[in-house]
Amino acid sequence: MGIEASKEENHEKIVIELGEFEHIDFILSKVIIPFSEVIATSNAPDIYSGHEKIPFVKRYPLYKTIMRQEFADTIKIFSSEDK
Repeated sequence: MGIEASKEENHEKIVIELGEFEHIDFILSKVIIPFSEVIATSNAPDIYSGHEKIPFVKRYPLYKTIMRQEFADTIKIFSSEDK
């Protein structure tokens, strides 16, 4: 097959009728779908966008427990590598 895609930012939108191709698995493996076009941005207040400034002491207790454990595990790994 001679299907190639460029790595340019502005790709043209094309329509491929998959019923016409014998190698559908090959074609689907080459398709690139930008998440920005599939998933619309949400303004829902319960979705964390990463821009909020929440002090650690005010975070949810389970989050704090997980973060402390991850930190402790990482310290153990780095401490054992130094020996």
